[in-house]
Amino acid sequence: MSASWRIGGVLLLAGCSGANAGSSDPQNCAPVETPAAGVSADGLGGEYTLRLVATSGAKRGSTAAGKLSLMQQDSTYRSMQTADGMKDTSFTMPFYGMTEVDLASVGAVAPGDPKATEPTGPGVLVMQGPGRVMLRIGSEANKWGVRRFDGAFTALQVQQVTDKGFAGTWQSGVVGSESGGHFCADRVS
Repeated sequence: MSASWRIGGVLLLAGCSGANAGSSDPQNCAPVETPAAGVSADGLGGEYTLRLVATSGAKRGSTAAGKLSLMQQDSTYRSMQTADGMKDTSFTMPFYGMTEVDLASVGAVAPGDPKATEPTGPGVLVMQGPGRVMLRIGSEANKWGVRRFDGAFTALQVQQVTDKGFAGTWQSGVVGSESGGHFCADRVS
């Protein structure tokens, strides 16, 4: 076998390996190099392809892809209540929704159903604070009127928003962070 044939075969195999990864090509979902200052959840409603890339934890190096749907939250459920029953104006929940992604394949956990679509206990809840946007996954973590202090979690921290979607980092665990990585949510046209 000639050297050029062997090199060509290696290049062909290398070029195909990412496309057969099963979930998504991680090169299409690179980490955010420079997080944007003061990200906003404005305009995040819609349908997305969500890709999670694990860079820490037992499933480091794995990827998962699936559907993410975000809908505008009813005004009744847009703010949190403080312990004394007053509205907490430092955080809002402008969107809620659901996701169909295999969290376990990247070492993430979901407290409750990530596919739940009830506004009072959605599978995904978008939380916005001063200069911060986070998506919390799992219907048990997102129950209206319940203030969680501990337990399992998966949270996506948004670092960049464009007209094509948004991206950032994610963490998941039960007691503390046990896995994490970066994510991309690409808007479906």
